[in-house]
Amino acid sequence: SLYSFIARNGFLVDGEGIKIGVLSDSYNTQTGNLAADDVVRGDLPGPANPTYTTPVQVLQDYPYGIATDEGRAMMHIIHDIAPGAELAFRTGLINAKDFANGIIELQEADCDVIVDDITYINEPFLNDGVVAQAVDSVVSLGVSYFTAAGNFGNKSYQETFNQATTIPAGLTGSAHNFASSGPEDIYQNITVVPGDYTMVLQWDDGSGFSETSTDLDIYLAFDDGTRLFGFNRVNNGTASIEVLPFTVTDTTNTNLLIVRSSGTDPVEFKYVVFRGDVAFNEYSSVTTSTIVGHANSASAMTVGAVLYSNTPAYGVDPPTIASFSSTGGTLVSGIDRMKPDFTGPNGVNTNVDLGGYNLEGDPVPNFFGTSAAAPHIAGVAALLLEAKHKFYGADSTITPTMMRTILQNTATDMEAPGFDNISGAGLVNSADALATLATPSPYVSAIIYDTSLTPGVDTIPIAVIGEFLTAESEIYFNGIPLDSTSTVSGDTMVSSFIPPYDENYPEIQVYNPPGAMTNGLDGGLSNPLYFTTKPTVIIDINDTTKKYAEVIPQFTAEYRLETPDTVISLASAGLSPAAITRIQSIPLVTVANDTSNVGLWPIFASPDDP
Repeated sequence: SLYSFIARNGFLVDGEGIKIGVLSDSYNTQTGNLAADDVVRGDLPGPANPTYTTPVQVLQDYPYGIATDEGRAMMHIIHDIAPGAELAFRTGLINAKDFANGIIELQEADCDVIVDDITYINEPFLNDGVVAQAVDSVVSLGVSYFTAAGNFGNKSYQETFNQATTIPAGLTGSAHNFASSGPEDIYQNITVVPGDYTMVLQWDDGSGFSETSTDLDIYLAFDDGTRLFGFNRVNNGTASIEVLPFTVTDTTNTNLLIVRSSGTDPVEFKYVVFRGDVAFNEYSSVTTSTIVGHANSASAMTVGAVLYSNTPAYGVDPPTIASFSSTGGTLVSGIDRMKPDFTGPNGVNTNVDLGGYNLEGDPVPNFFGTSAAAPHIAGVAALLLEAKHKFYGADSTITPTMMRTILQNTATDMEAPGFDNISGAGLVNSADALATLATPSPYVSAIIYDTSLTPGVDTIPIAVIGEFLTAESEIYFNGIPLDSTSTVSGDTMVSSFIPPYDENYPEIQVYNPPGAMTNGLDGGLSNPLYFTTKPTVIIDINDTTKKYAEVIPQFTAEYRLETPDTVISLASAGLSPAAITRIQSIPLVTVANDTSNVGLWPIFASPDDP
């Protein structure tokens, strides 16, 4: 769905020379050393992998027992996209500060690309916290950083606290008025279904996330103000965060109530539903962004999710966003960070069983979520970085800013034209991204011509079918361009005229000129095709001489079998002794006789031989 096979086969890159770091929960904590099995199967690099032998560098795995090993699933995806890239892993599941340290450690381990799929609910929503700052740090050193947008859809609310004149009995301070006009409404009605829920409220009063001067509280409440649940603390001088976890046993309607217990300054607040299926029955259009924390950092490239089968490669154009993919638009200091940056595919197969729905009903588990989308794009980044080195020189590189621009400018648009907070710039297209750097090497698969004409004798109109063709592609015949003009149709066919020829196996190829700014190693000649590949017996008749009036001598010849690729003796061709004897018994004759005039006379195989 990313067309990465075109990137690998057309540009002949696989991520070689690039190192990708992965941050997730764990790599190899499940029973049985499953990572070693993955290497043997070819899903990961390592000594037992017959092609890619450099092992995964594990800086630190999850130290507290068994986790899901989702990081290994992410590496499966990366290894599929960029199998030549080196891989490194570092757990990010200990705490936010340790996660930030892991980002720095991967950069210090010489990773060119880093990707993560971690969300901490205590990362600041409305400011840049320690993780976002770590991302900014490694990006400033040239690392392209990718992160999963999150799987929280649009279940959020963000607004400036609007003080109401009423507050439910038993509470102090003031309630937030959800209504921007008309009668006051201190309740936001919601519907919840059975399940476990986690809602997180954060705010910014200008005093910083860690030492707020304001105390906000969040409650579930009846219409009369009776509080169902509230898990609140005094926040003054501490972090501006409240977490509301609860369990629902029956589908019901209830209300959210936001109260400012202390503080008078204007305060921007936001809550996000990180777990549970909440339906906002009113005020649902107010800044529904759920991309927060380091996923909303200016330096990170944030990746939303598209089901792999809902893409143009599978007949769905434009692609459609996954309903769970987090929405952008969270303001930081009044600035929209323009997230997500783009989207990638999810729902693909890996050998790590994460308990997801088996989409195809096959024996291989599926991997869903933006956690699956982000490593796809990290793999594409490795292909781009290698292409830059390959076609522009080892010292050439792509800065993170350039990487973002290339991927966005070549993405397939999805939602509203141009950028939008649902899909960003759209679905990444790795083939088009690579084409901004270089020209692909063509591959040809078939020739089409009028078989009533005889190749070698007639002028043959021909169409060559292939892949990775460009507007400048042209047909080459025996290594040189044809005198007639080549006409390109789309990116899969080029046509022209083949003149008469004498060769047994003239090569038909397509040539793509290299890019104007490259070192000339891109583009070039395709694989050859032939009018026929049928083996041909060659009788190479030896020259002989005689004097006038002498008897015509016995003619001799050398015999061999030719194909487009080989020339071998009849004895080595696997022919039966009877077949060899039959070939060698073909009469060799001349039109001259004993008294023909002195001169050059042809010797040839008898046309009367059956």
